[in-house]
Amino acid sequence: MQSSPLAHLDYPEELRIKDQALAQFWKHFQLPGQPEPIISSPKPRHYKTTSKRKTILRGNTLYLLLKDRKLRAQEKLCEESPLEPQEHGRIFAFLQKKISEPAFKLVAGHLNYLIIRGSYKEHCVIFNVDALNGPLVRKLKIITEHLQKLSSKITAAYIYMAPDESDYYLEDRQPSDLMQFKKLFGKSDLVVSYHQCRYSYHPTSFSKDNEAMVPKLLAVTKELLAPKSGEYLLDLYCGYGLFSHFLAPGYKQVLGVDVEGPSIRAAIANKRFNPGSGKARFLAHRITERNVEEIPFPAHHAPESIILDPPRHGPQDNVIAELALRNPRQVLLIHCGVDQTTSSIKQWKQCGYQVTRIIPLDMFPGSANLEVLILFTASKMQD
Repeated sequence: MQSSPLAHLDYPEELRIKDQALAQFWKHFQLPGQPEPIISSPKPRHYKTTSKRKTILRGNTLYLLLKDRKLRAQEKLCEESPLEPQEHGRIFAFLQKKISEPAFKLVAGHLNYLIIRGSYKEHCVIFNVDALNGPLVRKLKIITEHLQKLSSKITAAYIYMAPDESDYYLEDRQPSDLMQFKKLFGKSDLVVSYHQCRYSYHPTSFSKDNEAMVPKLLAVTKELLAPKSGEYLLDLYCGYGLFSHFLAPGYKQVLGVDVEGPSIRAAIANKRFNPGSGKARFLAHRITERNVEEIPFPAHHAPESIILDPPRHGPQDNVIAELALRNPRQVLLIHCGVDQTTSSIKQWKQCGYQVTRIIPLDMFPGSANLEVLILFTASKMQD
C-alpha cells in the first residue's frame, strides 16, 4: 500500500534504506551539510494516533477504505493497517458492522469518513458526515451507546459536518466553522503529556501522529536550540503550544504565533497545566508575508531564535525573507517531508543563513517519509 510501503521490512533494514536514500537525496540536490543518522522510532509499527477510513456505500454494503485504496482494489469490507494500533482496527470493524445494519442506513448514507484520534491510552471517534439533522444525530447517539461497551477505551465521540467531504485537520487545516462540530458524549478536548508538560487540545487541532516519537522530537529541538536565559524564542505555527510550553523555562520569553482558532486558544489555556511556561505568551495571527512584520520584536533588540513547524506545504511565499529581516541568531525549521528541504535551504541561504546541523527523525515508520530538522545560523556569526 502507498501509505505503508516499507512496513513489510524489519525495522533495522528500513532505517538502513532510509539513511541511504536520504544521503543520495542530499547528494543529488547538492545540498549543504550532511544529515546525521536517522533517529529511530521507539514504536515502528502500530504507532499512529490518528487514523481514518473513507466510507463508501454500495447498495446495502458499507466499505471502509484506507486513504490510498480504491473500492475495486479492496477485497475486505474493512482492512487494518500495520501502522495503526490494533485497537483502531477493532473499532473500525465494529463500526462497519454496526452501521451496516438496516436500522442505521441513514447514517451509512450520510457518512464521509470515520476517524479515530487520541493517544495510546484512550481514543475518540469522529463521524464526518455530509449533513447534520435531528434524526441523524439520534441514530449516531445510539451507535455511540454501543461503542462505549467495547473493551477499547473510547472516551468521546463527535460529529463533524462537512458537506464538501473535507479532510480538514487530518491534513494541514482546521474547520473554519466549529458550529458544525458536535459532541455526542465524553470529553470536549483531548489530552497528552510529554516531559512533564501537559497539553489539552481540540479534537480538530493538528497533533503529531507518532506519540512515541514526540519526546524525542522535543529533546532534539531543545538540544539544537540550546535555550539561553537572556534570549527570546519566536515559535511560529505553534499549534496548541507543544514547543512553547516545553522550551519556555529556558528563555527570557517565548512568543507562540498561530492563526486564530481552537489550537491557539488551547495554547493559551495550557498555561494553567504548565507552571514552567509562565514566560510564554501567545498571539492569534496569520503567518503571511504581510503579517509577519506585525509580529512584535524582542524588547531592547535582544537576541532571538525562531522555530518553524509549518504545515505540510511549508510557509507561504516570502515568509522566510520577512523573518530574516528580524535578524534571528538562529532558526530551526521542522520539515514534515524531505521534499520541502531543498526550497527552505535555498531561501535561508539567500537571506544570509547557513546550515549548521541536519537531524532526521523517523516520525513516519513504514512510510517513505521522514521528519527533518535543520538548524540555520546567521553566516556572519560563523565568521
